[in-house]
Order: sequence, then C-alpha cells, then structure tokens
Amino acid sequence: MLILNFILRWQIEVGMLGAACLFVPWNRRRPCFLLRIALGVVLMFAISCLESAVTDGTWTSTLPAYVISLLLDTALLVLLIWQSFECSPIHAVFSATCAYAVQHIASKLAYMGAMPLICRGMLKSWHILLFLLLANALVCVPIFLGFTRRFFKEGQLMFDRRKTVIYSGLFLFVAVYLSSLLENNLDAAAPTYLTSYLALNAFCVLFGVAVLSMEFSNCSIKRLESENMILEQMLENDRQQYELAKQEMEKINIRYHDLKQQYSRAPDEERARLEQEMEAIRLRYYTGNKALDIVLTQKSGLCEQAGIQLVCSVDGSCLSGMTHYHIYSMLGNAIDNAMECLAKVEDREKKVINLSICRRADMAVICVENYTPAPPVVRDGALVTTKQDAGSHGYGTKSIKNIAELYGGTADYFVEDEVFCLLITIPCAGTAARSDRAAG
Repeated sequence: MLILNFILRWQIEVGMLGAACLFVPWNRRRPCFLLRIALGVVLMFAISCLESAVTDGTWTSTLPAYVISLLLDTALLVLLIWQSFECSPIHAVFSATCAYAVQHIASKLAYMGAMPLICRGMLKSWHILLFLLLANALVCVPIFLGFTRRFFKEGQLMFDRRKTVIYSGLFLFVAVYLSSLLENNLDAAAPTYLTSYLALNAFCVLFGVAVLSMEFSNCSIKRLESENMILEQMLENDRQQYELAKQEMEKINIRYHDLKQQYSRAPDEERARLEQEMEAIRLRYYTGNKALDIVLTQKSGLCEQAGIQLVCSVDGSCLSGMTHYHIYSMLGNAIDNAMECLAKVEDREKKVINLSICRRADMAVICVENYTPAPPVVRDGALVTTKQDAGSHGYGTKSIKNIAELYGGTADYFVEDEVFCLLITIPCAGTAARSDRAAG
C-alpha cells in the first residue's frame, strides 16, 4: 500500500523517469553512473517535496503551482540526464521533453479510461495504478519498437534542427497549461462533464502525439541526411580508388606490351621466364567495358587469395551508358558482400560467386549469386550488416541500390535453396537516352 500511495502521489515524476529510459543513450553512461542516478533521483524528489511544501496553501503567483512543479520537474530531469550520460545539453532537453510527452499521453489515456468509474464512485486506488500501467505499456512499447531501436546511432541522437527541440518543448508546456486551465473550469455537476472531459483529454493526447512526431521526424531527417553523406563519401572514395586502379592497370598493360616485345626478340631460354611474368600481370578479363575489366581483375585476385572461385559470364557493352566509377563501385560492393558471406563457409565447393551480366530486351541484367549459410537479416526493407559495428557498416547494399536507381533501374535480392541472389536491372544506354528524350 505504501508503494501504491507513493506512485500515485508522485505519478508525474515516476512517469517521467520511466519514460526517459526510452530516450537516453544507455551505452554512454558517465563514470559512477549508479551513484549519479541515485543522487539525481533523490535530489529530484527532495526538491519536489520542498516545492510542494512551499506552494501548498500559500502560493499567490500568477502561475499556478502545478505549472511551477512541471517546469521544475522538467528542469531537474534535464539536469539528471545530462549529468548521468555523456550527451549534449540539447539531447538532454530532447529526452526530457519526450519523456514528459509520453507521461502526459499515458496519464491522459489512463484517466480517460478511469473517468467512467470515477463518475460512478466505483474507482479504487489500485484501479488507477492498473490503468496507468496499461496506458504506459500502450504508449511505450510502440515507441521503443518504432523509434528507439532505429534512431539511436552509436548511442547519440542526431538532430536536424535544434530549434525544433526547443519549440516542441515550449508547445507542449503551453498545451498542458491551457488544457489544465480548461479542465479545472469544467463543471463536474454538469450532465456533459464526462463528454467534455474525454474530449479535452483526447485533444491533449493528440497534441502529445503531434509533439513526439515532430521530435521524431526531426531525428529522421538528420538520420537520412547522415546516411546520404556517408553514401556520397563512399562513392567518392570508390571514384578515387577507380582512378588509382585505372592508372595502375595502365602501367601493367604497358609493362605487358613491353614484355611481349622482349618475348619476340628473346632467346628460347628466356621465353619461359617472360611467359610466366606476362601470365602473372596480364589483364584477365576483356568484357567490352574498361571499368568492368578492372574491377573483375582486382576482385578475382582477392577471391583467389580467399579460396573463392569467381565465375563470370558478362557482356560489358550492356553497361556502356554508366559512368565508369559507378560500375566499379556497384560491382565492387556486390562482390565484396558475397566474399564476406563466403568467408564464413568451410566447404570449398560452396565457396563460389556466380556473376552474370547480359542484355534482355532493353535492360542490362546483373545477377550475383553466392551460397549463404543463413538467411539475411532485413529491417525496414534493407539488409542489416552482421558486423558488430553496425553503425559503420551496412552501406554497401544501400550504395548499390542508389546507383541502380540513379540510372532508372532497380536492385533487389532474394534467397532460394540457400543461394543469395542480388538482381540489378538497369536500362541500356539507348533505352535510357530515349527515356530522357521522352521525359523532356
């Protein structure tokens, strides 16, 4: 009973502390974390008790006591989060604002459910606790599944606009203040009291949801911008690597032709050595596309070192409409992903990558197949990296998809009989040109 009375007496503070757990960076705890949390919670309740004692019966300010209590609780929660976790002050404000929004929504839903019992005089203390628990579960579980797991990156939230965080908090405070004024002026004896009460609290719930949506979209936009910056940086790195690989390949070709000239003039005893050197450095693929030749030559060498067989059947002319470093990046990432998957396979007969590029009607069809020991993990329609440092990996498939879409194509995948297949379709050069003229 003592615990029940405590929760009901301090339900706002308890609710805010519980909801804040959804929005704090748990893997960025400061030293002496438990001590900081304990002291912060004790301080929060101690100051709240002192504030209640000061304002009870003697408060004459133009601001109601509950408004002062709300501001004080929010400020203390911001301080508690900032002192307990390695996060920026704006992150602490974000967490506290969202925590109060969640507490406010859950509280309103709980009392909306309990009000019919209150009007009939049938409500008991444990009924309120039950309604509060159910309402918090109804609100917190979807937020955890839909937001918290997706938007935290390395324990730190990213914001598009810091002003949005501040404005959201101010809007929430104003809405709570105005709704409380209206609720206090409702006539409990009026026949329409229950309807008015439910309508007013439904508005409060909707406003709280709107504030959370604004906060979440603020993070979503920044997250997408961050991903795009990473993908652009990856593509720029691939472009630089392609330029270096092209220069290196040109040097090798020059050396190869020099050796051929030496071979034609060399005595018989020297030819065996020259043949061996030419075989080691010659370009292994002639597909009709220079970028494709380079990436396949590079990757085939890496596959040999890893004990993987790269089987190719390609028509490079299908990709003549693509920028060379886009081809290098797209196929390089595709083969790298396949190699990473096969690195875990022990059976040498299964360590095979099949690559085919062909023309079908007016489309270039690229298919990369490899054995997979386990189905890939998919989240939000995208493949999830199996590496521990997920925040720094998993962009290869996104880069492939972006490049395909840049040319009006698609990049999809499927798994059948333990074979992973990446299927890329891109309009051929003539088709793309006709499409551009038609669009113009």
